[in-house]
Amino acid sequence: MRVILIRHGQTEWNLLQKYQGQTDIPLTDLGRSQAQRAGEYLANNENIEVLYCSDLSRTRETAEIVGRSIGLSPTCDARLRELSFGEWEGLTFTQVYEKYPEEFNNWYNDTFKINVPGGESFDQLIERAMEAVKEIIAKHKGTIAIVTHGGVIKAILSQSEAKSDLWQTGVEPGSITILDIANGKFIPIEIGLKP
Repeated sequence: MRVILIRHGQTEWNLLQKYQGQTDIPLTDLGRSQAQRAGEYLANNENIEVLYCSDLSRTRETAEIVGRSIGLSPTCDARLRELSFGEWEGLTFTQVYEKYPEEFNNWYNDTFKINVPGGESFDQLIERAMEAVKEIIAKHKGTIAIVTHGGVIKAILSQSEAKSDLWQTGVEPGSITILDIANGKFIPIEIGLKP
């Protein structure tokens, strides 16, 4: 069994390096073309049984574009949303550090346990995202595609055999991460492939 994770295409806030979290930001034209390339890659290289996505518009639109290439309509699941960045949403990394230096340092040094002010911890994200992914896997036999967010992809990778470093793992907008599932274990085949 295989799970393919597609990060949504670029948004304006990606360009501006703002924390998006669960704020609903649309794709840019480049984001739409990234989604198109991802869809074409999947159509040519994978046989996908089902397509899921987060319920935020940037993932829904990416999934709809991908879905046209692979002949599937996406099913939305709110548990696949990005980490809630609470009070940091809409701020750039620099603005967050200027306004919340102590909170940022605490969060950076213990991302899994510390909640972003007004938001979630990474452990909370892992819990809800993995619950969704395990339920999805239980319903299907073939290859599953999920259009989601960078944080969710990193959350899933943190539970995989790769045990990848949260801060060193690059998952760019429009990229594809492929995991095989064997004996209940997630085995990364490709991380952050740019079609």
